[in-house]
Amino acid sequence: MGTGRDLFGRRKDGTDFDVEVGLNAVQTEEGTMAMAFISDITERKHAEQKQQKLLDELESVNQELKDFAHIVSHDLKAPLRGIKSLTEWMADDFADKLDEDGKEQLELLDTRVNRMHNLIDGVLQYSRVGRVQETTEPVNLSELLPDIIDSVSAPENIEIKVQGQLPTVAIERTRITQVFQNLLSNAVKYMDKPQGHIQIACEQDTGMFKFSVADNGPGIEEKHFDRVFQIFQTLKPKDTFESTGVGLTLVKKIVEMYNGKIWLESKFTEGTTFFFTLPASQQIPAATAPQLAEP
Repeated sequence: MGTGRDLFGRRKDGTDFDVEVGLNAVQTEEGTMAMAFISDITERKHAEQKQQKLLDELESVNQELKDFAHIVSHDLKAPLRGIKSLTEWMADDFADKLDEDGKEQLELLDTRVNRMHNLIDGVLQYSRVGRVQETTEPVNLSELLPDIIDSVSAPENIEIKVQGQLPTVAIERTRITQVFQNLLSNAVKYMDKPQGHIQIACEQDTGMFKFSVADNGPGIEEKHFDRVFQIFQTLKPKDTFESTGVGLTLVKKIVEMYNGKIWLESKFTEGTTFFFTLPASQQIPAATAPQLAEP
């Protein structure tokens, strides 16, 4: 077994360079001998210094993100709450003095304040993914989905169904909840049919779970497939639908953080299906290993 320490060597031109000197014990006919070797580790040292610099820069960026999140959550939300309260006060106290146009303008102001509040929350959620770590645990999706569906509060004309048994996956519970909440909320929000149908399903293929959330809504034109995953992008006028354009971007970031993929298939006017994958093997204890029921 050899041991080594970092030293400096000197070249013929007088410049110094990093070296590593190692010693190995060698058995010979004359007994145990020491064999020394010297290696030029200049490139390795430069690589280590570069790596440390990148780590320091990353730590600095993470701290800036934390500071940004603090500023956004406190310094931006506070005046928004004040504007909302003032709007509500004006609507109540001047109800008999405002004409229809004035009332509409106040409602529009209230709508935009709510959108700004939701946009701030969306940006904060997006910034936390991958930066704020939670406990990865086995999550039984068949047990979790009913609570998520209930939280979406779909109107009576929209039915949300789970096809078959969903698996147990090792993931942060909050993250997988955000994924399904955003996909289901979008499907409900944009539903344009008198009777809406949304179906959640899963199948296992080549070591991955492939989930799908399908709806019979308005569909998406193929030219917009990539755009829907870009932050702040919406396909409908913002005053028509309350959307921040963060939800699907957040879903994409979460799925890719777990080495999965997300994509969609759609027929314009007929409906859309969002697909996403998650690894099927995620260090789950044998007693709770993910299983799918036979169809």
